[in-house]
Amino acid sequence: MNEVLSLFDLDFPAYFQGPGLLVALAGFGLLVGVLTGLFGVGGGFLITPLLRVAFGVPYLLAIGSGLSFTIGTSSSGASRHLRLGNIEPRCMLILAATSMVATVAGATLNGFLENALGKDNHTVMMHILFIVMLSITAWLVARNRPPHRSGKSLLQRFPLGPRIDLPRAKLTGVSLPGICVVGLLIGLLKGMMGIGGGVVFMPLLILVVGLTPHQAVGTSLGVVIFSSIAGASKYALTGNVNLCIVMALLVSSVFGVQIGAFICSRLHGARLRKYFALVVLLTVVVLAADLAVKLLGARAQGA
Repeated sequence: MNEVLSLFDLDFPAYFQGPGLLVALAGFGLLVGVLTGLFGVGGGFLITPLLRVAFGVPYLLAIGSGLSFTIGTSSSGASRHLRLGNIEPRCMLILAATSMVATVAGATLNGFLENALGKDNHTVMMHILFIVMLSITAWLVARNRPPHRSGKSLLQRFPLGPRIDLPRAKLTGVSLPGICVVGLLIGLLKGMMGIGGGVVFMPLLILVVGLTPHQAVGTSLGVVIFSSIAGASKYALTGNVNLCIVMALLVSSVFGVQIGAFICSRLHGARLRKYFALVVLLTVVVLAADLAVKLLGARAQGA
């Protein structure tokens, strides 16, 4: 097993080698699978930074492998939420089309930045981007202000038309350009950071579009499938997808997704938001600690 893994030439810590590495990846995949089904996340906000921090995988490879992984988990989770009636199909198709284009653009930009900055500076930049983005996301989701169910959502009040109706969500007069802008923003983040599916879609679909928390979970999973396919294809063309990592994560995560979707159907929307915010904040703490270690190490070397 060590010989097989060594073919991939990855900078893993010494305590993750051979069978131990596969067990660790499988356990990680199970955890991410549960979160995928529970919160509607594709897992990128955990997979990408923690593959870098815990397993030593370079960011571009972690993003490409993470995007490949989320294709499987999102497909499994979306099928379950489709049966539960938690997907707004019209909104999902518009967001999927726009996000696919932007995902490819984001992946191209990320490769350019790594070449321009160098791997060490690129890693620091990515850590900072993750910390900022995830902190904002946690704050938006954890706020006690409920989504716009009694009045109009932000995109219903957005002055630019044409407008469409979202019948499954019982929303009328939603700005079509506004939905497209949301899809482009999410796709750019998806291509740049391997996130932008559930972790960003959850607050945007709830607070901006006006979906309920459960509809946001299912709809985001549907969009993640398409944007992940576009992003993974782009990263694979530059050799930044590792099937050994993907399969080790994917096998166990399939079971976790079903567990998470089952729990999701039995949780109140407000509690779902609070738990999601807590998971995001824990990820921020891990990233901030690793960033501090890197900056202190760089300062010590320069002294």
